[in-house]
Parts: sequence; C-alpha cells; structure tokens
Amino acid sequence: MNEHLTNRQIAFMVFGGIIGYGIMSLPKDIAEVSGTGGWIPLLITTVIVVIAGYMFTYLGYVHKEKTIYDYSVLLTGKFIGNILILIYIIYFFSLFTMVSRASSEVINLSVLIKTPTSVLALIILLISYYAITKKLKGIGRICELYGMIIIFLALIIHTLISTQGNLNNLRPFVPPVGIVAYLKAIPTSIFALLVGVEAIALIPFNKNINDKKVFKYVTFMIIFIGLFYIFIVESCISVLGVDSIIYYNDALLATIRRINIEFLEFLSRLDGFFIAAWIMAIFNSILINAYATVFLLSKWFKKISFNKLAFIVIVIGFFTSLLPKTLEDVQKIIKFTGYLSIFTVLVIPLILVIITKVKKYDKKV
Repeated sequence: MNEHLTNRQIAFMVFGGIIGYGIMSLPKDIAEVSGTGGWIPLLITTVIVVIAGYMFTYLGYVHKEKTIYDYSVLLTGKFIGNILILIYIIYFFSLFTMVSRASSEVINLSVLIKTPTSVLALIILLISYYAITKKLKGIGRICELYGMIIIFLALIIHTLISTQGNLNNLRPFVPPVGIVAYLKAIPTSIFALLVGVEAIALIPFNKNINDKKVFKYVTFMIIFIGLFYIFIVESCISVLGVDSIIYYNDALLATIRRINIEFLEFLSRLDGFFIAAWIMAIFNSILINAYATVFLLSKWFKKISFNKLAFIVIVIGFFTSLLPKTLEDVQKIIKFTGYLSIFTVLVIPLILVIITKVKKYDKKV
C-alpha cells in the first residue's frame, strides 16, 4: 500500500491533529488569564507552533522515506531512540484515550443525554479502529475531506456569531497588564495549539511527491489555525463578554447556543452545525493519535499483524479511558499531557534537528 501523502494532505493532517477537544474551553481559558488581550498569547503560541512544524517538516524532508521511529534510532542510537519512542507512545496513547472519554462526556451532556459515556467512547474508538486499518493513506484522505468541511462550517458559524456580538466587549484590545501576564497565558493555549503538529512525524516523505513546497503548506496551515483560533476567541468574547465567559467550561458551545439567527430559518440554531463539525474534528484528533500509537508499537512488535495490534490497542485504550472517575480527573490528565507536549513537540525534535545538522545529513539531500 502506498503510504505517501501529498503536501496538501500533510497540511490537513496537521489541521486534524491540532483542531480538537481543546477548542471547546479555549475562549474561557484565554479570557480568564489575559482578558480581552487573549489574541496576544495566541499569536505568540502560533509563532512557536510554526517553529515546531518547521522542525518536524525539516526532519521528514531530510530523512526521506523515514518516520520519527527511523530517524530517532538513526540519530541517537537504538537505546536512546527507543526511549524517545516510548515517550511518544505514552503521549499518543494518553491523548487518544482521554480525549475520547472527555469528548464522550461533552456529547453526553449536550446532545445524547440518555446514552452512557462508555457506549459513546466505545463507538468512537471502534470507528477509529476501522479507519486505522486503512492506514496512513486512508487517514490522510479522511483528514483532508473532514478538514475542508470543518473549515467551511466553522467560518460560516463564527462569521454569523461575530455579527451578533458587541464590539465594546472586546475593548481594550491591549489591556495594560504587562508582558509577563501575556507570557503566563501562553501555557493555557498549549494544548489547543501545540498538540497535534507532531502528526508530521508519522509521515514518510517522498522525493517525487513532497518537494520544498511542503514547508509552505505546513506553515500556512498553522498560521491559518492560529488566526482562526483568534477569530473564535474574539467572536465568543464579543457575545458573552469577559466577565461572563469565564464561568463556562464549554464556552464555545455556550456562545453558539446564545445566538439565534432569525433571518435564516434553517440556520436559526447554530449548535447543531457546530456539534457536527466538532465531532468531525474530535474524530480526526483521536484517529491520528490512535494510529500513531499503533504505528510506533508495530515497529517493536513486528510479528503481530498491524490490524491485530490496532484492535488490541483500541481495546486497552477503551478500558483505560474508563479509569478516571470524573471529567475533572480526565481534564487533569489531558492538561498534564499538554505540558508533556513541550518535550514531544519542541525539545525532542530540536535535539534531532541539531544532531541532523551536526552529522550533516542535510548536506546529502
């Protein structure tokens, strides 16, 4: 099976990895720390993510036909390389299990009230298993298709939201709280923006398909996501205001339910469209992280077929997702995993880039 993706599919893999569960509470988290100046830490975080995206793209571009497993072992040796891969396996496994549980909780509370959370999580993971068996090419096509639908729906929804907001709720645009306050707000946007860009590390680049334009595709997509997040946060604050939005954990959904577009009958209730787009985004995120877990484990357990290993991982992941007793416990694990992304998305790839430069692998390309 051809496991290579086009430049556009790689960009949409990044989109599918980043856009997910964290977007629901992002307006509340940002407003709580930096008020109406939330766009500033989001802009700074976007620059950081662009750098991370460039590093992963650089590693894939230099080490053609290799993924993070291959060039980690190549650059650091088998022992250290396997330790790094173990960190990534724990990271990806934690993400897909906890996000599937947290998302099921939100769906249960907002849409399917009578459906048990465990049943919702099982359905999501079983569908993910089927998609994983189609491997990277199939996942790339899913991310591309769902990504375009999500962008289309989201732009319409938040454009309509912005027309219902009050510009006074966004003032002052730059609150006089000092640069330190804005820097402290950056960690609140880490999970929403930083987690997901490492999806590039799972893709083997092909010299005939992935030329230098892949850097532009990835960079443009990350910048688009950052600006899109700013648009979301600002539109939500314009409707609810800073003083009110901090009381909603699901601030984005609360904002959308506050809106009623009377002159468009079929769009008078936007929450249905939003839930549909959000579930697509959540599915992409869970799918990519579950695939990453299976893919990296398959490098160790080569005697087990990929599909069997995927089924084992999904079953273990389902029971693991049920271990936390409350949604608050799940969110704590997700938050910790978000901080772990500082190493998996920034520190480790930086080390690998430095070693690549020192050993002059880039000169061979």
